[in-house]
Amino acid sequence: MPKYTYKCKECDHAFEAIHGMFVKLRNCDECTTDGSLFRVPSVAYSTKSKASPEKKTGEMVKDFIRDAKQEVKEEKKKMKEGRDK
Repeated sequence: MPKYTYKCKECDHAFEAIHGMFVKLRNCDECTTDGSLFRVPSVAYSTKSKASPEKKTGEMVKDFIRDAKQEVKEEKKKMKEGRDK
């Protein structure tokens, strides 16, 4: 199922929802205003990298996972250093 981003025109509350493509949410749960939600347009997903047009989706996923693991490692290190002080 696709993920959609919604925003309320009245209170600026924004959130993501996963539902079928023909479902449209209309009422804000935060401020309870009827008909105040609108779908925020999202950037289309591309399976080709701008830096390397020949890069395959699997390679992009591997790169993403590698980068995410590195970020987690760095955050853990920062947290540990903060406790040791």
